[in-house]
Amino acid sequence: MNRRTAVAALLSITFAMGLPAYAQMTSREFHADLSAWNQTRLTESGALGSADLQLDLATLTLSWDIQFSGLISNPTAASLHGPAQPGANGLPFIDLAPAGIVSPLKGSAVITEAQIQYLLAGWAYVNITTERWPYGEIRGQLDVGPRD
Repeated sequence: MNRRTAVAALLSITFAMGLPAYAQMTSREFHADLSAWNQTRLTESGALGSADLQLDLATLTLSWDIQFSGLISNPTAASLHGPAQPGANGLPFIDLAPAGIVSPLKGSAVITEAQIQYLLAGWAYVNITTERWPYGEIRGQLDVGPRD
């Protein structure tokens, strides 16, 4: 067996062994801790929060449960932004509070394949803006995986 055939056989076996695990995966979880320290602009706030999201891979439905407290002024928006690596800014792509911004925020939305890639790559963040901090009072980059 030549080298090319051996590599192809090894890749086929590796793929076949991993396929059942992937096929059984029905959802993915994401978590973020929200604080002023995660903002890209100077924000002086002691507010804190957490975001737990779950993606149903069969329906492409993203569900969220976001809790926060201690905001300095009235909240004006809560949204999911991307694509953006930690420390960078992205555009909002999901309104996390269409019915009003009161903790806890719970909801769901069907998302696109591109938005799923933002989440899986770690290039999405939750941002809560307020009257005093229109660019965001607290923010948290989403990590793939549940809360520790």
